[in-house]
Amino acid sequence: MIAKKSTRAAEYAFASEVMKSPEFAILPAATRKAIQTHRSGLFGEKDTAHILDREFGARDNDRHVVIHDLRLPDGLGGFAQFDHILLSRVSRTAAIFESKNYAGRISKNSEDEWHVWYNGQRLPTDIPNPVAQVRRQRAVLEAWFKVRGHTKAFEKIGVFVVIPPDGSLNRKTIPGDVPIYKSDNVVAAWMGFGGSTPLSRLFSSGISGQHMLGIARQLVADHQPEDDIYIRLGIDPGSPDPQPTGAPARDTPAVETIPEQEPVTQSAPSIMPDTMSAPPPQIEEQGEAEQETASMEEPSGDTPEPQIRVRRKAGAAVEVCAGIFERTLPDGRIAFRAAKDDDIGREALSSLCKGRAMWNPLYSNWICEMEVADDVRASLPAAIQTVQTS
Repeated sequence: MIAKKSTRAAEYAFASEVMKSPEFAILPAATRKAIQTHRSGLFGEKDTAHILDREFGARDNDRHVVIHDLRLPDGLGGFAQFDHILLSRVSRTAAIFESKNYAGRISKNSEDEWHVWYNGQRLPTDIPNPVAQVRRQRAVLEAWFKVRGHTKAFEKIGVFVVIPPDGSLNRKTIPGDVPIYKSDNVVAAWMGFGGSTPLSRLFSSGISGQHMLGIARQLVADHQPEDDIYIRLGIDPGSPDPQPTGAPARDTPAVETIPEQEPVTQSAPSIMPDTMSAPPPQIEEQGEAEQETASMEEPSGDTPEPQIRVRRKAGAAVEVCAGIFERTLPDGRIAFRAAKDDDIGREALSSLCKGRAMWNPLYSNWICEMEVADDVRASLPAAIQTVQTS
């Protein structure tokens, strides 16, 4: 069963469309590199998500719960990003899967420094230690279980680094006991850790399905969404829906409906450290909005209810002058845009916005604060006339 769906396939499709845009080539090199790296990581995560969903995500599978794209406070003022978590009630295990899209040959030295050798390169590319990374994530999940009182429910936490099937591992330097696997072998590797047989399930002392689902709900409720990468890079288009059709909001966790269950017998402690106890932030509805509801049933007892996240739309495009349109963004700023074939409008708009507004090359619009927008709007007719007569 899937408690939180992966959105990586839709995000990968969106990143691919961004990179196909004619304006992508004129972005700063560092920005293009960041988007390319982001897209590459999404590719690995979406493939691992597909494998785990196929093996463990069936709605009638009451022995496992899959959670994708989870971000939890680490207790140190930061966050731990989990690509995939698999809870298994029969074996009382939790498994963390970290996806890495390295297509070259992975190796490490005696100092535990990791590298990737790519074809055509004379020297390797240094990479962070992926096993150390996933073990740090394990420490965060262990702390979360301890604070929530679930250490007996999941007595073991396994870690698995997943690379593409066309990647390779230098087994002379990375022995078989290092938990890094090709994606087509990772399920078999997990079976040795958390798998079960029909006979073992018959005599299992595992937790109940209701208890496991209650813990999954708590994990999803504690998820802290990350800021959109395009906003962080300063190129968020502010378009009403820049995503591919059917794609979820990029910062909104997709949660699958979990069938109604009996109350969970083990409740969460009433006192939590600040880093663990804070509920996901509420998003206030403002103006036109479409709600995306985490459609789980209402949990019982002390199990926190998943929050409803609201994706606010940008306002409709309004023509403020011949061939020039404005749109109110969700954060209150105004985006002005002239048609691509309207050279006069583009020049007039540029003369009014340069030095006062942010140019967004990806979507060829100027993004202004409200007070600047008021002046631009009032000055546009005169600016157009000046360009026409010059």
